Amino acid sequence: MNTINSAVMLKEAIFELEMRKNKQGRTIKEQFYEIKEKLKPANIIRNTIDEVATSPRLRLNLLGAMVGLGAAYFSRKLVVGKSGGILRNIVGSALQLGISAAVAGKPGMLQALGQTIVKRVFTKKNSYEPTIHQRN
Repeated sequence: MNTINSAVMLKEAIFELEMRKNKQGRTIKEQFYEIKEKLKPANIIRNTIDEVATSPRLRLNLLGAMVGLGAAYFSRKLVVGKSGGILRNIVGSALQLGISAAVAGKPGMLQALGQTIVKRVFTKKNSYEPTIHQRN
């Protein structure tokens, strides 16, 4: 800062400092409102969904976890049924835990298995396949 020698220079310095203070105040208010908007629950959810949609690795992990939980739930329902005894409930819970951990831990394997199943189900088979006797 320059040395102030007169009243005019003092008034100019005060004016410049007030302008800088006003500008900084506006910047702080703008940043506050931006942060306030980002922390709204709806915006947090929207940003998380956008992140999941753009990240293939995160999407694969989420898919694996969902399939693991679904498979575990249905396997438990298959073992326990509508009403089961204590032993059936214990076995069902253990089975549910094991399946959810196994499926959720290997989403790549699950994806490969799903692709193989889809290919086998939806590919057309040749109408003519020679039998063993016809080949010789």
